[in-house]
Amino acid sequence: MRKKDLVREEILARLLDGTYKFGDPISVKAFSEETGISRQPIMTALSTLSSEGFVTVVAQVGCEVASPSTDEINDFYLMFERLEGLMAELAAKRRTEEQVRKLKSINMQISMIDNNDSDATESYRLLNREFHALIHEMANSPLLVERQGNIFTMSDFFIVQTVGFIPHLKSAAEEHQEMISAIATKDSSAARQAAERHICEVARYVRSG
Repeated sequence: MRKKDLVREEILARLLDGTYKFGDPISVKAFSEETGISRQPIMTALSTLSSEGFVTVVAQVGCEVASPSTDEINDFYLMFERLEGLMAELAAKRRTEEQVRKLKSINMQISMIDNNDSDATESYRLLNREFHALIHEMANSPLLVERQGNIFTMSDFFIVQTVGFIPHLKSAAEEHQEMISAIATKDSSAARQAAERHICEVARYVRSG
């Protein structure tokens, strides 16, 4: 990976684990001294993250973590809800039996996570990402998959910055099951509605934080 890509991944990891909070400054000088990477690839990485909505760069002032308004978060989740619903609708039409079996297996693992485990948050985040990525794979629409993957990362960022993953853990497994049932029976309308309800619930938890 090029240095700018390594820097982007490291800063994104810090955004997704809560090291950097909404509105926190990100010092190019401090990051350069910490990592030994020159300023230019750091600035390039921050510019990329700014275009993706994770940070705000102000010329001659500096860079800070994005701090979206309530309206912006509401609009984001409305978009996420509609697109994830479309992905589930397409998945119900195009899935294979093997993919459905994998989906059930992933959700079973999610349902078995103990909220009190020290690694519960990371386990759920990764399995949840795997669950939705498989639905996106079922949809078999590369252009949509690429865009929805970026949106999913932004949602993880909002969740980490507000209430975290644990409050929604158990109900998420139940909501996933509704999606699985609809996809398994190729009920595309029910799959879309179940996916939209699921993302709507995620948005509700984020707003509460």
